[in-house]
Amino acid sequence: MGKKISIFEKARLRPSQIRTVAERRYGDARCLHRSGDNERANGAMYLGGLVLECLLKAKLLEYSPWLQSAGHADVGPEHERHLWALCYRSHDLEDILAELPSVIERVRLLEQRGHPHLAQSLQTICARWTIFARYSPRMAKMAEAEEFLDRIGELKEWLK
Repeated sequence: MGKKISIFEKARLRPSQIRTVAERRYGDARCLHRSGDNERANGAMYLGGLVLECLLKAKLLEYSPWLQSAGHADVGPEHERHLWALCYRSHDLEDILAELPSVIERVRLLEQRGHPHLAQSLQTICARWTIFARYSPRMAKMAEAEEFLDRIGELKEWLK
């Protein structure tokens, strides 16, 4: 038998690969949503946030291409170590977005061109979503998940 492929293998991905992962997780989130089962709403929202995380990290890698080959967080100037940690250790969307002012500016320009509330959606989701949602004992409703995924879907189109 050949070598088994493990989805658990650690690998550094190129921005295009991360975008592919984002598309797949968005599909997973929508699948959970389509189930109509309120017990799947938290999972749908969690995956939706991961979509945004992937897309923001892809942008971070594009704007700082050295991160794709950066060895360890222990070397380099403090700001470079901070960017490395955001890319490879953090799930804090607000902190990642703070390093991407051109993304915020682009979304604001899109708002002016007839796509209302993009910047507000981006900033609100980045401020609220946390990876700790995976541990939450509280239950979201599927209507809330639908609204959240709609916002993620809209943002996804502009963050590619």
